[in-house]
Amino acid sequence: MGDRTVFMQLVERYRAPLISYVYGLTGRRDEAEELAQEAFCRVWEKLPTLRQPERVVSWLYPIAHNLSVSAARKPRLVPIAADPPAPAAPRADDSAEIHRAVAALPEDHRTVVALRHFAGLSHEEIARTLEIPAGTVRSRLSRAYERLRPQLAHLLEE
Repeated sequence: MGDRTVFMQLVERYRAPLISYVYGLTGRRDEAEELAQEAFCRVWEKLPTLRQPERVVSWLYPIAHNLSVSAARKPRLVPIAADPPAPAAPRADDSAEIHRAVAALPEDHRTVVALRHFAGLSHEEIARTLEIPAGTVRSRLSRAYERLRPQLAHLLEE
């Protein structure tokens, strides 16, 4: 698994799902891209110590998750504009609204929703990644959907 070609295939396959997953946690696209890149870098550095190369994906998502949690704890500098900001135009992009709604969920619900819908993992893959029973994954998803449904119901009506 230490082969660069194989690792590049891994990056190509999981780059977009991992960025989507981290974006679901952070709500910020640029930060999600940076954190996903950092997660891939850490996997590359630690690859020689991985005893089960077939589980590298189950290793990748917790690394990205932990990086996201750490990044959320760090204070952010907010630029102050000389002019007041212009009122935001209505957005046609529903995905940003969905990501914001998911980002507002409690961490355990946010994680399973992001792994399921942004990263495309199955219930069993999520269970292995988070090291929890598949039934727990299903119940957390169900509770998360209950919270999201009223917030995003207008998107289903369109």
